[in-house]
Order: sequence, then structure tokens, then C-alpha cells
Amino acid sequence: MVALPVVLAFGGAACSTTEAEPGSITLLAAELITSVEVPLSESVSVALVDSSTVCVVDSYEVRVVCVRRDGSTVGAFGREGEGPGEFDGALRVIRGSGGTLGVSDGDRVTVFEPSGTVLSSARVPFLFRPMAPFGQTVVGAYEMSGSPTYRMPVAEVDLGSGDFVRQRLLPHPTELGVPMGCERGYTTGALGPDGQMAFGTCQSDLVLWDSDDVVTFRDPTYASELPSETDVETHRERWRLAFGVAPSESQMLAYAETLKWVTIPGRSLIYDDWGRLWVAIQRDRHAFSYFSIFSDTTYVGSVRVRDRVEGYDLLGSTLAVLVERLPDDPAGIPGRGVDWYRFEPPGRN
Repeated sequence: MVALPVVLAFGGAACSTTEAEPGSITLLAAELITSVEVPLSESVSVALVDSSTVCVVDSYEVRVVCVRRDGSTVGAFGREGEGPGEFDGALRVIRGSGGTLGVSDGDRVTVFEPSGTVLSSARVPFLFRPMAPFGQTVVGAYEMSGSPTYRMPVAEVDLGSGDFVRQRLLPHPTELGVPMGCERGYTTGALGPDGQMAFGTCQSDLVLWDSDDVVTFRDPTYASELPSETDVETHRERWRLAFGVAPSESQMLAYAETLKWVTIPGRSLIYDDWGRLWVAIQRDRHAFSYFSIFSDTTYVGSVRVRDRVEGYDLLGSTLAVLVERLPDDPAGIPGRGVDWYRFEPPGRN
């Protein structure tokens, strides 16, 4: 029997923090440890299952590949289909307890060992986007079918039974007074160690939910930027893959003339083990990329990494960054890799 979802009551008023002078950056130290190459893919999902093993999605082969820091392969598994260990739809990977890996595709989450052994599978809402590493339950946001309001449902799902443990419906950012230039409003969110939830919006605002209190704030490092040539070509290709046809020139012109969002596509917000919110931002994303770090809503500094960040994950003081390399071949095809960094925990730098 599937338990009926409980919609938690919403209360509390939205407030905003004081904004700093935009554009300035305070860099925090991060040491590059090693790099490995991974398959070319349209996916931006990456997960650290332990401090030396990372898993990525190979979208062209519809599989997951897990590699160690020394470049050796732990497992390469999956194929298109609906059976055990097969995948149907867009894949997202997330770390589980005990060195396991969760793969979200369509309306289910399957738990694997990094070698590819299937451990369990559970049904979840369609297009479920996990917001934090999981244990017996997983918390994520999803799309509400047929809803014209684009409110954001967030649910905790029992991975043993597929039942909802709890559910909450978040109002659209415009209901909090956030001016918007898009309909859907929220990016993929992050769940903090104390239950707080953070989301980006399609502009420069960030939204922090803590129990029934909600605060909107901005990244003080944000500076208005138009899409680069790489951004434009990436948008064109992802549109083609999503809809089967290339976007029209008028659509591409509109994209090229619209200021970039503050956050990168995909899982741009992650809480570290010290409860700090990391935000992968769209600043530069050419030779270098940047992460803004917040304690609650207070900006504490930024980490700069090389190349174009596509996705990332955190575990302890380890930062794994999925990057697109600058093209170094005559055909102009960019490479793809994962860079491992070590950063100083708060209070030590």
C-alpha cells in the first residue's frame, strides 16, 4: 500500500538580506590533487561515492562509469531499457550511504555498488531530482504534472517501499516577491544537514528555506554577463538533443542577448559537511570557473578551479569537478574530465 503524501503547512514571511557591492571575489585556497579523463557526454551529473571514486553518466551509451583517482575503472554499467540495471530517460547520479550510488532515471531510483551490482530499486515521482546524499530515504524535488503554477514539490521517499515519508509544496518565487524573467522559477535545490533547503532562481536570487522561514538573498560576486560563444553552442546542441530539432535563429538570438543566470545548469547547489552552501556560478566558465560559498546567507568566499565546470560533488574536504576542457584538437572537440581538489575546512584557512 502506498501511503498518502502529507503536504506540510507553509507559513512565515519572506525577507531579504543586505546586498553587497556586486562583482568582487574573495578567493579561498583549493589544491588540485589529480585529474582523470571521462567519456564525452551531454550529462552534467557526477557523484563522489568515496574520496577516491567518482561516478559520471555516459549519455551516448546510456550507462554509468565509475573511476578511481588513478584513472582505473571500477565499473561501467547499464544500457537502455526498463529491466534491472537498465536505464530509461535522463540519468542523475547521487551518493548513497556505505559507498553506494543512486541513479535516478525517469520515475525510479536504483541503488548500485560502484562496480555495477544492483542493490535495490524504488519508484519515485517523475523527473525526481535528489537534493542530497541518501540513506534509507532520499529527498528530492520534481515536476508536478498538469500544474499551471510551477510550484515546487519536495518529497522524502522511502527507498525500501517507495512510500512518501513527507512532502512539501513550495510557492513560486514570485509569491515571495522575487522578480522573475522565467516561469518555472527554481533550479535543482540542495538539502542541508539541518534540514534547510536552498534553491537558485532563473535570475540572480537565491532562496533559503529553514523550517517555515524563508529568506531571499543574492550572490555578491554576481556580475551581469551575456552568454559566451561556448554557452551559445552548448545551448544549441542541448536544445537539439532535447527536442530533436535545432532551435530557430530567432530563439538563439534571444538566448544570446539574455543575461546569464547566476547558477550553472544541473545540480549547482550543494551543502558541504560543515553546513556551508556551495553555489557553482556562471561567471567566466572558460579558462576558469568559480564556486561561491555561504554560511547561512553570508558570503564567506569563493573557490576557483580550472576549465569549464559542468557539475561537481563534495565529500569532506574533497571537491570533485566535472569539467569540459578547452579544445586542443583541430576538430575543436573539447575534452571531458574530473579534477580532484582538496580545500581547507572552515576555521583552518
